[in-house]
Amino acid sequence: MSLHDLLPVTLSPITLRPDVGVGLIIVDAGVAFTRQGALSDPTHMIPMVRRIDALTRRLQAALGARLQVLCFLDTHHADIPEPPYPTHGVIGTGEELMDPLLTWLEAAPGVLIVKKDCINGFVGAIDRATGENALCEWVKRHGLKELLVVGDCTDICVSDLVVSMLSARNHGLLTDASPEAERSRYVADIVNTRVLVLSEGCETFDAPFHNREAAHHVGLWVMASRGAVLVSELQIQEGV
Repeated sequence: MSLHDLLPVTLSPITLRPDVGVGLIIVDAGVAFTRQGALSDPTHMIPMVRRIDALTRRLQAALGARLQVLCFLDTHHADIPEPPYPTHGVIGTGEELMDPLLTWLEAAPGVLIVKKDCINGFVGAIDRATGENALCEWVKRHGLKELLVVGDCTDICVSDLVVSMLSARNHGLLTDASPEAERSRYVADIVNTRVLVLSEGCETFDAPFHNREAAHHVGLWVMASRGAVLVSELQIQEGV
């Protein structure tokens, strides 16, 4: 049996709901993965960045202020390793920077940059001093109910983030409603918050020990098995 038979994945066209806030989450579209360094794969990552750039501009034009964007950037200190990975994204090397095709986002309204030092952006968004999670606070602050995830790598940073977000949603961390005092709204926020993964907006690397197509497929399967909605084509209602 093929991998697709063993681990079936279903992608569907999805229309963004016209009456809720939309959050676009861009994972690790940084130079360390797209252009240079031990973990870079320009052949596959640069085309992905171009697709993300086009998607972001399209969403901004269609949604205006209803769209919020959060960009995770893998950022490391030279003397602090991230086992089991080789040194990458070290501050001062240029690898920690946003890919040149997306640097315009750094000055764009409605964009939050979150620097992380670990695979899982949900964990990396935790402030060690306060315990506050920048991702959760961003979702709650803007009342976001459509969370669209793109970036790399599908089977590593993207899947770790998405799986954690789904558990966080179900644990009530993405709503400001109280499960005791505002039970109905609390439940509604859990049910009505969708975590969407746009397949063509994600990518992974190719290596002798890591088959790109298989790894991408497995990453999608893992996310779908936890409750993520896998998107083949993103549709936006005109006028919203």
